[in-house]
Amino acid sequence: MISSPSNPFCGKSDFLNTSELIHNWYPKLSECFQQTALTFAPCGWLWLTAGFHLAYLRRHTRFISLTTTWLHPARLVVALLLCATSELHLVLPLIGNTSYPPSYYLSHSVWLVTYALVCFLMVLSRRSGVTSPCVVFLFWLFTLISWIIPFYIVNLEKAYESDETSYILKIVTFGLIVFEFGLQLVGDTKINILQQELYKLVCPAMTASFVSRLTFSWVFRLVYLGYKRVVVISDIFDVPGYMQCRYNVPAFKAAWDKELQFKPSRKNTKKFSAYFSIDSLRESLKSETNGSALSPEPNEKTRLLPKPSKEADDGDVVVKPGHRREKPSLLRALAKVFFVPLFKAQLVGLLADVMLFMNPLLVGELIAYVEVKDEKDFPEWTGYIMAVAFFAVAVCNSLISNYRYFVCNNIGQRVKTVLSAAVYRKSLLANAEARRKFTVGNIVNLMSVDCPRFRDTTASLWVLVSWPCQITVALYLLYNVLGIAFLAGLITLVLLIPINARITTLMRRAQARQLAVKDQRIKLVNEILNGIKVIKLYAWEPSFEKKILELRKQEATQLRKGQTFTSISVLIWVASPVLVTVISFVAYVLITGDSLTPSKAFVAMNLINTMKEPMNTLPLLISQMVQCHVSLVRLQDYLSGEELDGKDTSISTRDFPIVMRNATFTWERSYTPLLQNISLKIPQGTLTAIVGPVGAGKSSLISAMLREMEQLTGQSSILGQVAYVPQQAWIQNMTLRDNILFEKQLENEFYQKVVSTCALEADINLLQGGEMTEIGEKGINLSGGQKQRVSLARAVYQEADLYLLDDPLSAVDAHVGKHIFQNVIGPQGILRDKTRIMVTHGVHWLPLVDSIIVMDQGKITEAGSYRELMTHNGPFAQFVRTYLLEHQDEEVEDPDVLRMQEEIKHQVDIVTSDEDQQRAITSSSEESSLKRSGAYKRKKHLQNPATKKVDGGAQEDDTKRKNNISLIGEEKVEEGQVRTAVFLALLRSFGYIPAAFVGFSLILYNGANMAASIWLTDWTSDEYLLNETHQGTGKYISKTNLYLGVYSAISAVQILVNGVFVMLVYVQMVTASQRLHNSMLNSILHQSMAFFDTTPVGRILNRFSRDVDVFDLSIARLVRHVMQQFFTLVVIVVIISYSTPIFLVVVAPTMIIYILIQRFYISSSRQFRRLESTSRSPIFSHFAETINGASSIRAYDVCDRFYRDSQSKLDENNKCTFAFDSAARWLKVRLQFLASVLVFFACIFAVTSNDISPSLVGLSVTYALQVTESLSLLVEVMTMLESNTVSGERIVEYIGLPPEPTWINKQCRPHKDWPEEGNISFFNYSTRYRPQLDLVLKGISLSVQKGEKIGIVGRTGAGKSSLSMALFRAIEAAGGSILIDNLDISTIGLHDLRAGLTILPQDPILFSGTIRFNLDPFDQHSDTAIWEALDHAHLGTFAKELPGQLEYVCEEGGQNLSVGQRQLMCLARSLLRKTRILVLDEATAAVDLETDALLQDTIREAFRDCTVLTVAHRLNTVIDYDKILVLSNGEISEYGTPNELLEKPSGIFYSMAKESGLMQ
Repeated sequence: MISSPSNPFCGKSDFLNTSELIHNWYPKLSECFQQTALTFAPCGWLWLTAGFHLAYLRRHTRFISLTTTWLHPARLVVALLLCATSELHLVLPLIGNTSYPPSYYLSHSVWLVTYALVCFLMVLSRRSGVTSPCVVFLFWLFTLISWIIPFYIVNLEKAYESDETSYILKIVTFGLIVFEFGLQLVGDTKINILQQELYKLVCPAMTASFVSRLTFSWVFRLVYLGYKRVVVISDIFDVPGYMQCRYNVPAFKAAWDKELQFKPSRKNTKKFSAYFSIDSLRESLKSETNGSALSPEPNEKTRLLPKPSKEADDGDVVVKPGHRREKPSLLRALAKVFFVPLFKAQLVGLLADVMLFMNPLLVGELIAYVEVKDEKDFPEWTGYIMAVAFFAVAVCNSLISNYRYFVCNNIGQRVKTVLSAAVYRKSLLANAEARRKFTVGNIVNLMSVDCPRFRDTTASLWVLVSWPCQITVALYLLYNVLGIAFLAGLITLVLLIPINARITTLMRRAQARQLAVKDQRIKLVNEILNGIKVIKLYAWEPSFEKKILELRKQEATQLRKGQTFTSISVLIWVASPVLVTVISFVAYVLITGDSLTPSKAFVAMNLINTMKEPMNTLPLLISQMVQCHVSLVRLQDYLSGEELDGKDTSISTRDFPIVMRNATFTWERSYTPLLQNISLKIPQGTLTAIVGPVGAGKSSLISAMLREMEQLTGQSSILGQVAYVPQQAWIQNMTLRDNILFEKQLENEFYQKVVSTCALEADINLLQGGEMTEIGEKGINLSGGQKQRVSLARAVYQEADLYLLDDPLSAVDAHVGKHIFQNVIGPQGILRDKTRIMVTHGVHWLPLVDSIIVMDQGKITEAGSYRELMTHNGPFAQFVRTYLLEHQDEEVEDPDVLRMQEEIKHQVDIVTSDEDQQRAITSSSEESSLKRSGAYKRKKHLQNPATKKVDGGAQEDDTKRKNNISLIGEEKVEEGQVRTAVFLALLRSFGYIPAAFVGFSLILYNGANMAASIWLTDWTSDEYLLNETHQGTGKYISKTNLYLGVYSAISAVQILVNGVFVMLVYVQMVTASQRLHNSMLNSILHQSMAFFDTTPVGRILNRFSRDVDVFDLSIARLVRHVMQQFFTLVVIVVIISYSTPIFLVVVAPTMIIYILIQRFYISSSRQFRRLESTSRSPIFSHFAETINGASSIRAYDVCDRFYRDSQSKLDENNKCTFAFDSAARWLKVRLQFLASVLVFFACIFAVTSNDISPSLVGLSVTYALQVTESLSLLVEVMTMLESNTVSGERIVEYIGLPPEPTWINKQCRPHKDWPEEGNISFFNYSTRYRPQLDLVLKGISLSVQKGEKIGIVGRTGAGKSSLSMALFRAIEAAGGSILIDNLDISTIGLHDLRAGLTILPQDPILFSGTIRFNLDPFDQHSDTAIWEALDHAHLGTFAKELPGQLEYVCEEGGQNLSVGQRQLMCLARSLLRKTRILVLDEATAAVDLETDALLQDTIREAFRDCTVLTVAHRLNTVIDYDKILVLSNGEISEYGTPNELLEKPSGIFYSMAKESGLMQ
């Protein structure tokens, strides 16, 4: 008995009277204990935490404000009433003249002050927008618990008989506390959301009470909705404000920018002082006094060195002596932002870790109770108290651990979000060197694979804190149980650490290699998807499939290595509890010589079981951390890469917005400068033309103005808002009108004016949806000319100050080009008051520009007005003369053009000598002779610089889009359960025999586990061994050794078969993933073009990156967990049923409830995961679109807008993940509560049963405690497995896509040299693009003889491209047939057909790889043949000068070649095939004049004996063909020779020729 009779503080009452406590039928606590411990515990909590809560209120970010409702006043009133009851308690002794000890007065004084403090905190929290603060709620919870004891004591002792007033006061106080606690359970439902416009559907967590947040009740409505019907993304609430990008991204950006300040700038440290002095050196070229493009010439007064500056230039890097620059640390930046909330969560989680060890201690007490429960000195109520304690510990542990996991998960999601946003931002700002180092494939992998790894790792970081804590406490308690023998278990754990460390190193290396190969694979897949049309029309699918399969094989090799190491690591840590148990028991028996008792054995087992969770989780964390470390290095390398220089306005003025002074530019510092000594000034409001031969640096100069290139020396500056029209138009996947508006407000009158001046009215009228027609990715359903005009219209509509136009007229016809120049660009155009810089090849527009810059070999050779430059025989005059001589045999019909040409010729004759002219004529005579002697000479016209496009610019057959206002459909989202067929497909890919071995090994493992437990029970309940008098006898020792030996052998079997199981699952799953990937790749390559036209690249890439990655690394772990937990659960039920059969009465209904809850939850969870997958695709589609248009986005200065768009898509994806995680926590809390009920009943049965041994009690309760974790973990991992199987579902969906017709028809194969003649016949042929669409070709019948040259013309939507695609069977016949050399093409395989044809498409598609691979991917041709093709394509000299020649590597998309060179490479590719039939599908639509001339000459010479079908881009291209086919609305309107058709004034061809200026 603990008492203090001499201490007057408590009066006559003892602090804790143990005799009175034990010998009562209920737990009776003294008045002193109630007035001290039960007062100071809850009140002390509030006073200790109030300061932290006030600090939180001061610093937290407000997302809501609370409106006044009845709830808050009610809470305050009740709290104030409690203040009043405390005052009454203090006044009561004075009224009744009763003597109370000091503890009484102190207790109620403390309560009074504490109630006042809690009122203050509630008011302040409300004003700060904090609903149901944790500190306040826990205070009321602790207060309620502390007042329960006085409440039942005064009632059981009938205190109302002795002191009725005090009794009533206590009852009223208790009632008020209960009422206040009930009010605290209710959340604040009426709130005002700050920045309401940022939310579509407010997250209910923002209004939930603390209990609702702790138990995740706030997510119930969404889970219930998912049970009732299929959830769509609009049903899901937005993430809370603290999870949104707008809150997290700026904080991380600030931290990362601070890290980058410490990074030494390579570009600055490499500059020499001479570079700075060059800025003020003389400018090399003379300037016009009227404001021409060049600045004044220096004189003797020009300073050669700049004036000394007092401060270092902003661009200079100042290095202090002795200061070492640190490398920017991504980990440090993340820690600055997320460490504090993560630390708080871990701190709370430590409480759950400590509570775990209450279970072994309670097990020991329960076994001790069962051993002596018949003795009278042991109170009966203690058994029930222990059962309640088991239940309370389990519930509290569940709530706290779920809170920790949820918070860590959310922090992980925030980390992933900020990194994804950072990668996106970097892709907008990275310079050329960084873009070369990190291709699209690399960056897609960074977003889809590397960033999510941080989420998973951050969510599991609690193990790093929990594991040491749990292991330390467990070992300490194990020491108390087993004594010095625990060191054996400790040594075992210590020895495992270096082994695992070595394995971790090997895992990291394998991961790094695997990711490097994965980058290459995704990069190649991305290239294939972007160039799929060329690949299919050239029948190159097998070659590219082989390349990807080779990369995938290399990746799988590294994956197998990594998974082998992972499985070894998993086995080490999963087997470690078994090893520690066996070795500890062996050491105990050998050291003490004693046998095991029930209390020692089962308490030790419980302690070791508490280590199971961290040991099971540790291998996952190690694997994740290894992967995360690799990703960290990759992301850090990318994010710390150099960026483009910002916009500089230092030397520009309003009169001269663009200024360059002796500037030298390069794409990369390791390359030779491309632009050298550039000096110019562009006056405000003028039109400047940039001219020069191919490769002179014209487009590079535009890029330099946009700061796209690296400036090495000199100065450059640009002032004002810029609009940019690139040479290759960038079109977004949105409506045509939205592409023009570019998110600027619609001003209808101005918009219509822009559409009209950019010659888009006719195109819009032909579209079924008009201006609201959706444009596919990369403008797939627009022609090159239409894309260019949309790009120009976008620029015009922005009403910018400066317009940089990179050859905007090259892709349009002469008529449209003239219209655009006159109405948009020229002196009378809509942009006449703007500053315009235009790269052009159309010399006939040069007299109308204000100034001209002539470039050659990266230098400005001459500059000035047209009139000035034509006054002498300079570089410009030479350029014009060369141009005119090359086109001297062209006939000119347009009078305006003829007049300008005559004027130019006259001026050239004046300034050039006869000798020069004769030399120029001689130098070009060979080429001119070749042009005149072609097999089918074409009639040339001066419109050639931008000659007539017969359909106004339609490359793709526009009928395709006439039937489709919306081209890109929504991604399919499956509903309901994952189909059985999906699981069967996964099982087939895994293999039936390996699956059987997996099941067999798992059954053996769990059988051994069960046998070990039962054997241990028999050992500890052996009557002979329990008798202490037998210790030391031979029989005692032999029996102990027998039990120990068998137990050790069974444990060894456990470890062995578990190793087989783990290794099979991890390694074989890589094989399964490889098979699925290969099947999906094969299926994708067997799709028709219609699939790729309607499916965004990002959607397909998502499957090849993220979904495949899930199978590579995640599914194996989940399968292992599901199978292990299921069999563990079976073992638990068998063991408990064996030890306590009555327990089945509780287990059966509980299992039913478990299954019902799981079924209730799984439909929602599965759909959340599906929506998360589908909402991820727009992120990648937007990302790919951004990369393609990065230069335009930067030029328009809308990087921030696109950055915000990307963040909104991230938030949309995050809300699906947040809903999934919240629902998972909702499920786990409820399942663990049910498991806690099972533990409670197991304890109750142990307490109430009279015929159960202590060993069986220990066994029963030990396994009952495992039910808590096993049942909830089983449902959780089953849910996660099914949710992750959504990735498999998406892969299987693509595997099951209906393929295009067979590539090789073995029953009908043409001979090797087919087609030998090249005859083509159409018989009543009709076709459509997709089954639900209208016919695009109707009843086509015509015959083409061998060697004929057929021009195909027609208005927009006539069906021209459809005809060429039909020839390749890119679209299948709906009726009729096509015969080539009398062979029906529908009867042979696609590859046999396409191998016999050659097409030269408009878009020049090249792939990353050598020149040899781009020309001959099948290695069918010799080097000689390849060089001959390159020579014919005018690329031979160029290729021979390249390093490596044929082995020279073309970058992704051929970025290291000009557009013209790419098209000539495509021509060389066609020359190498040299089939009897050639199709030109507007092959010169988007190239400049010189490239067009080279193409036409080569085609005319190399294919003189071939049948040629040309979808006409310019009428003069086909005017000298043998026949012209005129299509109209999918039917043949006219067919005959050009002369025959020109003799029909009412015909379509005649009217088109007239519009083109070919007819007078």
